[in-house]
Amino acid sequence: MTPPPIDFRPLLTEPTPRAARVIALHLLDVLDAEHDRLGRPGDAEALHDFRVALRRLRSWLRAYRRDVKDSVGKKAGRQLAEIGRVTTDSRDIEVHLEWLAREASSLRPADRAGEKWLRTRLTADKARADAAFREDMGERYTHLSARLRKNLARYAVAVWDQDGTDRWAVTAATQVQDGFLTLRRRLGSIADVNDDRSSHRARIAGKRLRYLLEPLDGVVTGVPDCVERLKQLQDLLGAVHDGHVFARLLRRHAGAPPRGQARTTRRTPARTPATGLRMLERRLHARRNEAWLEFTDEWLERQFAELGTHVHAMVRELREIGGTGVEIERKYLLSRLPPEAKDAPVEAIEQGFLPGRTLIERLRRSTTADGTKYLRTVKTGAGLVRTEIEEETTADVFAAMWPLTKGKRLTKRRYALADAGHVWQIDDFTDRKLVLAEIELTSAREEVVIPDWLNRCLVRDVTGDVEYLNFTLAR
Repeated sequence: MTPPPIDFRPLLTEPTPRAARVIALHLLDVLDAEHDRLGRPGDAEALHDFRVALRRLRSWLRAYRRDVKDSVGKKAGRQLAEIGRVTTDSRDIEVHLEWLAREASSLRPADRAGEKWLRTRLTADKARADAAFREDMGERYTHLSARLRKNLARYAVAVWDQDGTDRWAVTAATQVQDGFLTLRRRLGSIADVNDDRSSHRARIAGKRLRYLLEPLDGVVTGVPDCVERLKQLQDLLGAVHDGHVFARLLRRHAGAPPRGQARTTRRTPARTPATGLRMLERRLHARRNEAWLEFTDEWLERQFAELGTHVHAMVRELREIGGTGVEIERKYLLSRLPPEAKDAPVEAIEQGFLPGRTLIERLRRSTTADGTKYLRTVKTGAGLVRTEIEEETTADVFAAMWPLTKGKRLTKRRYALADAGHVWQIDDFTDRKLVLAEIELTSAREEVVIPDWLNRCLVRDVTGDVEYLNFTLAR
């Protein structure tokens, strides 16, 4: 029986080594339950669910390896990887058989001999692969699971060092941002539909990001939406990858027709397996190209940008929960408002600053099509990385404090444009002739790629330039 879900919210402020182990033990419980299903006859999804549970646990232990290294050593990691490899052949065959079953009903009689021959061969191969797993890995998995459970249940704590231990929320923010950056880098390295190696690596990066996000469902906002988009990516790139892998298998068999094929007579033409295999290859090729077009025209163009927006908001929320409200952004001076901004969502902003030099508090009234919000924000630091603490307030509090900002105010219209997983904020000041662009990053190490539509208006990077700080511009 699959264990019930656990509320991980209390773990956000716990030390990362403890949170990482609690979640790893839960993932191990799920994996044990899926392992028990493998021996049940007729459970068609058992192997798939076991492999997913195994990948979840491996991805988690890999991401948090520094925090669990005294409980999960390299040997245990290699053994988990070996179990995954042993089940790969069986699962690949399972996927191929499912596809063949869907295609069989629409094949011409002349092509069905190839489908039938291949299905018989793959079914026998799967039986051998399943037997190999049961013989080689069944008992080995049981011992490994027991050892992992024992080691993950405890760890050494240096009491005097607890104040310096990151809370899980802070570590999770870093893991999610690094996972997203890896995905973006790998997506950018895919050359074309034939670049199977790069697209498969991008698919793996998407899976790992998904497995990092899933324990955060119900903990921070936006997780279900991100997971759904990553599943779409996984399915699309999976279809492309399967197209390459299965096509190679089909070409190999089509080039060497098996013995025992039907004889040709005057009334009945020969129906060789090779003919049907070539037809299946053409269909597989069409399926791969269709998935590639959906990936490039829909997912990369729209879904990825929206995924990036959610991930950035999630990272910020985690940092605030962990007590490190860090703002990482770059700012650019523009010569004019980009034409593309005119069709983007707009926000009218009035903001003013209360008296102060070291601690700067900002009041903001923000009006959009959805209504008006009032915010109080405290920022410290300057340049690329700054600390920011923000909370929403009421119209009455804003009205009472607004007079204190006299002489330190500004007004502007802010346009939000999504591009390549980021959201560019274009500020068109209405109290002077000035246009600035800002982009919020998830890491100070992240490289900014200026889109073409912005580059045409770009003057220079003014990140850290005191002259262009809102506090300096206010008057």
